[in-house]
Amino acid sequence: MKIKNAVSLLYAVVLGTGLSSCGVVPGTSMKTVEPGYAGLKINLYGKTKGIDNAQVVTGRVWYNGYTEQVVIFPTFINTYPFTQTSTEGSPNDESVIFSVGGSPVSADVGVSFGFTGEQLPGKNTTKLHQFYETYRKTPEQFRANELRNGLRNCFGEVAEQLKLTPSMLPTSQQKLVVAVSDCTQKRFPTIVIQDVSLLGPLRLPPDIQKSIDEQFAAQQAAQTAESNRRKVEAEAAANVAKAKGEAQVTIEQARAEAEANRLRAGSVTPQLLELERLRVERSRIQKWDGQHAPTIQTPNVQLGNNNAQTANP
Repeated sequence: MKIKNAVSLLYAVVLGTGLSSCGVVPGTSMKTVEPGYAGLKINLYGKTKGIDNAQVVTGRVWYNGYTEQVVIFPTFINTYPFTQTSTEGSPNDESVIFSVGGSPVSADVGVSFGFTGEQLPGKNTTKLHQFYETYRKTPEQFRANELRNGLRNCFGEVAEQLKLTPSMLPTSQQKLVVAVSDCTQKRFPTIVIQDVSLLGPLRLPPDIQKSIDEQFAAQQAAQTAESNRRKVEAEAAANVAKAKGEAQVTIEQARAEAEANRLRAGSVTPQLLELERLRVERSRIQKWDGQHAPTIQTPNVQLGNNNAQTANP
């Protein structure tokens, strides 16, 4: 085995050191690590081979394609959709399917994540080294396999922890995705999970969805009926209160009038009546012009045969 490895290494060295007719070392390749990305340059042979000795590189990177490998990671946050439709993400169905109360649920999920070159505590390596040592996958391969599977497992675990049932899903979605985001970050500590979101309504089997819709419609109808009942009761109470208020006003007015009459009656005395009579008499005297009222006498008119007697003396 040692002889075979030595022969392979010697062959690679010979190829790597030999010059072509153009003066270019055979096997030499170049990659550009753009801003927002970080690369790992990994030696495949020699004493410094392996991920622990990999260099974090940026910019234009020259490497030997026979003895070295450069893996590039996006260090910015990018949102990738795992959906059923072929127009988003992958042309294949990548929706996340998990179980809630024994019923399969299909979800279109968006996950915002990125890689980080953060230094590991007490080591000369970074989380990029740790990620590649763990998964040996490119970011695209990791996203399509480990990340999607991890999301599915987290959705199932959280639904079970929250003791969700299919009928609870419409009102528990926010709680569900927040807990799934935390679960996914714990599952993949070498990357940064910023957010997990639902990109559309959760899909349930048609019969279960129909049952949930009917239950929701019944609840809405019951709430509407209860609201109408409270409205009618409130209007009736308002009318009763208004009637009581108006009756009370009438009673108070009658009481006030009765009290006024009582006070008036109590204030009328013989002396007051005599004073009023004197005032009236004084007013009459002041208006008198010194003459008595004329006496109207009825003329002596004779009726009947007197006319005839006058005509015949």
